[in-house]
Amino acid sequence: MSLVDVVSPVEECGVSLSAERIAVHMRIPAERLYVGNALITLREICEHLDVGALKTNRIVLALEEALLNAMEHAYLGGSGVVDLQFSVEGTEFTVIVEDYGAGMDTQKKLMDDKPTYDEILCDRGRGLLILHGVSDKACLNSDNGRGTRATMLFYLSDSDR
Repeated sequence: MSLVDVVSPVEECGVSLSAERIAVHMRIPAERLYVGNALITLREICEHLDVGALKTNRIVLALEEALLNAMEHAYLGGSGVVDLQFSVEGTEFTVIVEDYGAGMDTQKKLMDDKPTYDEILCDRGRGLLILHGVSDKACLNSDNGRGTRATMLFYLSDSDR
């Protein structure tokens, strides 16, 4: 799966297992109350796959930051949902967080730009920097008024398992 592959939103949550692939889809309300459930689910997947503690912590941190960004910015105080997709295929562990809220101007939020000293030290607004810093690859797709999809890719090696 490439970082820009489009995956259609799934109405039902579910799990897909095969010898080559594991995929989990969750749809949760965009409320902080549900973040813990998502993080526990992702930790359980990592544990099941024997992913090491350091890599697991990086993957979980990326999910938490993406979820908190969606919950804070997507629905502008209203209600909504966030779709989560976790998939492992070969050595690629992909985490996707997608909301259907306000979206944003991605020209202002390019994730490949090197952060400035002031951006790193500010009190808030480091979520995208963290996503980019802890994942092996990260991609942000957003349309104003149509939502945002954050895709984080982590490469698993034998030393991670």
